[in-house]
Amino acid sequence: MSLPPDVHRLLPCFLAAADCRSFSAAARQLGLTPAAVSKNVRTLEQRLGMTLFQRNTHFVELTGEGAALRQRIGSLWQALNQALESPDAMPSGWVRTSVIPGFARYHLLPLLPAFQQRYPQVRLDLALDARKVNLIGERYDVAIGQRTNDDSRLIARPLRPVQHMIAASPAYLAQHGIAQHPQQLLQHHCLLHRNPGDGRLLNWLPDHLELTENQAHFISTLPDALLDAALAGMGIVCLSDWYLAAHIREGRLIPLLQPFWPEPQPMWMWYLSADLPPRVRVWVDFVLEKFAR
Repeated sequence: MSLPPDVHRLLPCFLAAADCRSFSAAARQLGLTPAAVSKNVRTLEQRLGMTLFQRNTHFVELTGEGAALRQRIGSLWQALNQALESPDAMPSGWVRTSVIPGFARYHLLPLLPAFQQRYPQVRLDLALDARKVNLIGERYDVAIGQRTNDDSRLIARPLRPVQHMIAASPAYLAQHGIAQHPQQLLQHHCLLHRNPGDGRLLNWLPDHLELTENQAHFISTLPDALLDAALAGMGIVCLSDWYLAAHIREGRLIPLLQPFWPEPQPMWMWYLSADLPPRVRVWVDFVLEKFAR
């Protein structure tokens, strides 16, 4: 297809709006007004004879034609920008990252000031997702989590594994006693996590035992709520070490049944290519510097 001569100047607005799902956010990224971004996208649609976005008052969404166009030109546009970029230029722009919430809150977020001091022109868009995301389809640059992604197009780098711990408060144990074997947990107040995606309870006992709603004293889809309940003396909890380790070190929680703790689970970081744009490369390298296994 022969492109009209002015299409190339319109593509940055299209690509930014596709990434941000918002003309206003795209405008901030490009240093333009939302009206200018909207006008350029509409002009591009007219030149190509396509409807690229479905629009509503809150966000814009790519149509099938728009998604196909972005897939065809996105990597080419990125390669062109990298080729023209000065080797001495500071990395800049947005990096979209999906990251498991507990890891983000307790490990990653405290390091962000140091990262932004090192790379002041790189801006981070963090989606705290306790799920396996479609990194390509959902247009993330990086994903960090525990669930294995079997997409052969992605590069996977191992991070330090996460250990699930079982613990309770001193006050709870003084009142109810200390469980010496997982079987005894069936007579204790257990604080259970419900997967918000499929509604299933997380079972942290050995395979031959199972915690059900009948054994639960409190259930929540939010791990922080379970942590607060454990600290308040409501029962025994099993959560990732990033929730419990500091409280155990400082005596607010007491570890239980350590020989029966689940095996450490791997953490992974995924990204699309070894040839990353500088804004993504510095972020990937920073995370690996801090958390590589």
